[in-house]
Amino acid sequence: MGKATLKRFLAAAIAAVQIIATIAVSGVATVQPALAATWSCQAGKDGSPGTLSGVYNTYFQPAIGFVAAGSNSLTLTIDTAGGGASTAPAAGDLLLVIQMQDGSLNSVNSSSYGMTSAGNAGLYEYVQVASVSGTGPYTVTIAGAGASNGFINSYDEESASGGSGQKTYQVVRVPQYVSATLSSTFRSAYWDGATGGIAALDIASTLNLGGASIYATGNGFRGGGVSVAGSSPASVLNNDWVDSATMNGTPSSNPPGQGFKGEGILGTPAYTFGYTSFTTPSSPASPTVNKGTTDGYPGGDMAMGSPGDAGGGGSDDDPKSNDQNTGGGGGSNGGAGGNGGYPWTPQEPNYPTNNPGANAAANYAANDGSTHNADIGGRGATAMSPSAARVFMGGGGGAGSNNNGSQNNSYNAYGSSGGVGGGIVMMRIANTSGSSATIYANGTVGLAPDNDGGGGGGAGGSVVITSPQSFSGITVYAQGAAGTSAYNKSGDTSTTTAHGPGGGGGGGAVYSSSPVSATVTGGTNGTTVYGVNEAYGATSGQSGVSGTISYTQVPGVPSGAECYSTSSGSAPYVGPIDTSDATYNGAEETGSYDGSVTATNNNDFTARSFVPSGATFINSGTVPGTWSGNTLSGTGTVSVGNAFYYDNTTNGAKTVTLTATAPTSLTGWTVRLCPDNAGVADCSGATTTPFSPSTSGSTSSASFSVAKRTAVKYTVWAVYSVPANTVAFNSYDAVLAASVGTTVNYTHNELYAGFIPITKQTTVVTTGCPSGQSVPSSGVCPGGIVRYTLDYRNIMKGGGLGTEGSNTAAFLVTAAGQLTISDDGTTGGNWGTTSNGLTEALRAGLGSSNTTCGAVANTCGDSTSGTLFTSGGTAGATAFAAQIGGATFQLVPPNVTGTSQGTITFAVTIK
Repeated sequence: MGKATLKRFLAAAIAAVQIIATIAVSGVATVQPALAATWSCQAGKDGSPGTLSGVYNTYFQPAIGFVAAGSNSLTLTIDTAGGGASTAPAAGDLLLVIQMQDGSLNSVNSSSYGMTSAGNAGLYEYVQVASVSGTGPYTVTIAGAGASNGFINSYDEESASGGSGQKTYQVVRVPQYVSATLSSTFRSAYWDGATGGIAALDIASTLNLGGASIYATGNGFRGGGVSVAGSSPASVLNNDWVDSATMNGTPSSNPPGQGFKGEGILGTPAYTFGYTSFTTPSSPASPTVNKGTTDGYPGGDMAMGSPGDAGGGGSDDDPKSNDQNTGGGGGSNGGAGGNGGYPWTPQEPNYPTNNPGANAAANYAANDGSTHNADIGGRGATAMSPSAARVFMGGGGGAGSNNNGSQNNSYNAYGSSGGVGGGIVMMRIANTSGSSATIYANGTVGLAPDNDGGGGGGAGGSVVITSPQSFSGITVYAQGAAGTSAYNKSGDTSTTTAHGPGGGGGGGAVYSSSPVSATVTGGTNGTTVYGVNEAYGATSGQSGVSGTISYTQVPGVPSGAECYSTSSGSAPYVGPIDTSDATYNGAEETGSYDGSVTATNNNDFTARSFVPSGATFINSGTVPGTWSGNTLSGTGTVSVGNAFYYDNTTNGAKTVTLTATAPTSLTGWTVRLCPDNAGVADCSGATTTPFSPSTSGSTSSASFSVAKRTAVKYTVWAVYSVPANTVAFNSYDAVLAASVGTTVNYTHNELYAGFIPITKQTTVVTTGCPSGQSVPSSGVCPGGIVRYTLDYRNIMKGGGLGTEGSNTAAFLVTAAGQLTISDDGTTGGNWGTTSNGLTEALRAGLGSSNTTCGAVANTCGDSTSGTLFTSGGTAGATAFAAQIGGATFQLVPPNVTGTSQGTITFAVTIK
């Protein structure tokens, strides 16, 4: 028997169906202002100090004057008065710049008295030190996130003038640690009127909470200091909203009547009450009243009007004697402060202790039956408007009116002073570990008098904690303090001698990027009369604010946690393309060309068949299902698209390296990596996202960067050159590796040359030899019947071994309707001329009546239903062409749903 020639028409008939998609980059949008060109990541610059104990911030007082937004120079002097560190500034340092005091005030002596604008108070930003000159004062050049690589905000350091309050800003050096552990003695320096009150940390990696309780309680704006005075000028009235601290001359030598207003964003009064010892952070000690010589607020420092976030001082009902003492108002932050209580009036012997309605100011004045004013206690401060970009210390409480200098506190001094506001805690971290921590930024209660007016409570401070990741284990208290009680000690039980208690301080502000347990309640009002505990007109402070913010809302240069990382983030994935997979696009499909693999997706495979250009196919195979005897020669290229996915969960950009290795089973293979251009390999360099084409070689590589906290997915093309004289139906293993740091992921590009082998077998059905005649070596005599069986099958290896069994995109299938087989019978034994032609007309499907046609009777035709024979349609025909399965049929690999093999069977009668 001679050989027959089978032709496979169209390379597309046996090429893999490539499903290509343009992959969009997805990731976390980072809304940050443009950074200065000189800014560089200095995450962890100060190392890992271990356990934090004490004060780690250095506080700088700037030179007097205005610094405009967009500028980038400061003149700074270290201020250690409040107990801060003394580290000199250096290039790469992180600085927090914050306007502590600013705004304008209507100082008219009427009910319209009060703040008209907060100005820039509370605005802040982070900047980096670019350079330093001098040894103190220091000239510091900064790299900021504002215009011209300078400041975002403007800052001002000026004395009060006209309707403007005092303007003060400070610069805080923020240590940049890799990691640290909190302890209960970590704290800020106290506010000394110029700097302090802020504890700030930048942690690039993990903050161990250490089960600590850390405190900024009492570190904020100071309360109005007590002034013990027995008289006031005749011009002072009992309904004054503002009076001068110099009404009796120099305050320190001749104290004035009425109560001092608290300290706040609009200024610092002549008398302030605060603490100077925080050795035991939960209990500030060593109270003191600082005494100045002039008014700190426009219009004056005394009487009941509230200047901004500071509580008003208690006005006296009898200014001439200053002996009918009211309470001071509470300070504010996120919540408003409460009002101070009513004055003592000996003219009212029937103080209504059991008739709450009679305690209203109108009823009280009516019961009094005199010209005395009832509701003249210090006004509670109005609520501020803190936000992610504007934070305040708690406002100080106003002092109560005092003429006796009586005391009812453990220090036996400073009774009637207002409480101190809470400070500010600002932390930018990556994540947390260890036992939960509690942060306290509460206001404090003023020191209690006996038979004098009580001071208002200090407001809660502010806490801001952000991270580009999630964290947990933090509880925060930024509560307003209670107003101070007055005439409320054991033995003082006469209801006719009630004095004005202080109003409660307002709650603070807590903002975080992960949930924290935040308590920002306002302080309760003080009370009077021992055993009765009457509010006597004093009111409580209001609750503050808390909320969730993003780390991107913090103004200025990024935190260390945003640019520091020692890990690769999640593993990169590279694998077959599957457009039905919205997240990974198939890059994480599992499976292997030589067996199952685990879900780590290391050693996945991407299959691709190819027919080299100019190839010549010769089919001599005789064993169905193998490529033995089938050869293919020629040269050309084959492009394999792979899905790549990487989620950079770290805080810095990561470099991805792709390395492609050409097959080694035959010499002469080369490979290069090319980016995707609308679904095709772009080796020209016209499209370079995410990388430029590599050079061609047996091994080629390309690298590109993935931004912090960004997930990307791309189509990556490996373009292989095929060497000459390729053996057909072989599989060639070409490894593509994706690495990030030491983490590597692989896919094997399995290259199949002519992946559909077609083998022909012949079977002699009848020899046709007359009885007694020996059978010739050909096995048949004229008239004998020979049955031809053509086996075609997809011999793709590995299908269905992993989860890729459900992903047909991972395997090669023929293009729909493009598998065509033909034979003209003129070669390969010349059966077309040595026989009488096909004994039966071939037609689609099975069912011929020729009982010798198939291995089973009546099976002449194609075992795949729907095959269209376009020739061989008449008896005696010597040639045929068949569109296997019809216009929609695709031959699939084994273990994939569909048909993976079939046979065409026919018989001929030998001439």
